[in-house]
Amino acid sequence: MRKSIALISSLAIVAVMAAPAAASSAPAKAAGSCPSFRVLHNDHISAVSFPAGPYKMVNSGMSCAQTTRYFQQFLNSGHVPRGWTVKLLSGERRRFTKLHTNPTVDFQATPISDPAPTPSPSGLTCAGTFHVLHNDHIGAMKLPAGRYTIKLASHDTPGLNCKSASNVFAHFLEVDWNGALPYPWKMNVGAKSFYMSVPSDGFSVRRVGG
Repeated sequence: MRKSIALISSLAIVAVMAAPAAASSAPAKAAGSCPSFRVLHNDHISAVSFPAGPYKMVNSGMSCAQTTRYFQQFLNSGHVPRGWTVKLLSGERRRFTKLHTNPTVDFQATPISDPAPTPSPSGLTCAGTFHVLHNDHIGAMKLPAGRYTIKLASHDTPGLNCKSASNVFAHFLEVDWNGALPYPWKMNVGAKSFYMSVPSDGFSVRRVGG
């Protein structure tokens, strides 16, 4: 697992990442557009770079939920797994293709401009937003579809920053829907916060749009 984007970076807190959802877990769909996906920091997958910012997502042969899961997991690991390729095409398009499938199963991510200037973050609130695609929950914590800001409880937790907090939140949504968070993580349902030994070692989320 890559050092710079592991679920908790230098903290050995979450050592397991979920495997990409099987293609049979949701109905496949014809080629079409999905909600945009924001890459929070300059990143890369295999040899292809992914500058920070929003991306237009277009897929074929899979659902938008599957497309988002794959993209998140490829960013988390820093490479595509065996059976996938990623290529930089003309017009800044990045194409992910699942090999040996007929019809084709793939998706494309193309950088786009923000629809409006994003205010500079202040204090502990992270820049950008995290997009929850569908009404979801982590245990008793309900998380309606929409965009969420992520706020760190402090700057004093080694290895926990905006990027790793975003990856941890994605992991909890993907794997820990029953609320059984991996040790030593706990959550405060009312405050929509996640923390380790004490509440100051964690982060909270807040919905800011539909």
